[in-house]
Amino acid sequence: MTIASEQLGAALGPLLKGMQGNPDRLLLAARSINQPAPGGLTYLKPGFARLAQIAPGLSGMGVICSADHAALLAGADVTCFITDNPRLAFMRAVERFFSRPRPAAGIHPRAVIDGSAHIDPTASVGANCYVGANCVVGARTVLFPNVTLMDDVRVGADVTIASGTVIGADGFGYERNEDFELEKFPHIGGVIIEDNVEIGSNTSIDRGTLGDTIIRSGARIDNQCHISHNVEIGQHAAVIAQSMVGGSAVAGEYSWLAPAAIIMNQAKIGARATVGLGAVVVKDVPAGLTVMGSPAIPADEFRAQRAAVKKLLG
Repeated sequence: MTIASEQLGAALGPLLKGMQGNPDRLLLAARSINQPAPGGLTYLKPGFARLAQIAPGLSGMGVICSADHAALLAGADVTCFITDNPRLAFMRAVERFFSRPRPAAGIHPRAVIDGSAHIDPTASVGANCYVGANCVVGARTVLFPNVTLMDDVRVGADVTIASGTVIGADGFGYERNEDFELEKFPHIGGVIIEDNVEIGSNTSIDRGTLGDTIIRSGARIDNQCHISHNVEIGQHAAVIAQSMVGGSAVAGEYSWLAPAAIIMNQAKIGARATVGLGAVVVKDVPAGLTVMGSPAIPADEFRAQRAAVKKLLG
């Protein structure tokens, strides 16, 4: 798509604080800052320190940037879109003008759909998907190829589920019997995925045992995550690659689970709390707190311990 810079500026709305340079410049494509080209649109993060080195390569481009960076580009053949949040403004510009089109509505001929399932006519179900008994797929939701929804999975509107993900399989629940053998706990619950959720590829979300596993609206779950039975992921929470959320655990609204975080069974992560990279949470995390380490402890305590160890070894 080709757009004029003035048109892009208008589309950014309140995010845009001002423009500098040619408002008629045509923008042809979104570009990485490391692969500039005339007619491209890119952005500069606040604090970006290599601007003097790369500025000549930005000639003929549109650049979304802070006021400080725009001042350094004054006089260059660059159209600057000035904002306090360049990355967010760039994301919105790409989404509106340069993103890939969503898959067309409809069910691929190679998908397998149980007769009791309900697929909204505006949803898209890709090749080799399986949608089991009593499942619901809401309006404008996209199941990319090779997604599996086992029985009793209810997916809301505007959800995206990437390839290879399995939702609604049994979780890992066993009890030792009289002979010390493992007997399986029956999983008769389902999975509820509310509206506007995004789930990455090759992720597993287990069905509940008696109740449901619930992914609340606006949540984001990355590739290769494991969400166990009876878990609740709160509104707009983020669960990032290779994280494991144990049975009956809760991730509160707006919480952030960094890559490879492990949340043990029944632990509760408070609203807006952050679990650091590779942390192992064995007890509840209060709202708003950042924890790190294994076992996870408050970030300031973790850093103090590391400093003490470094001093002892120094």
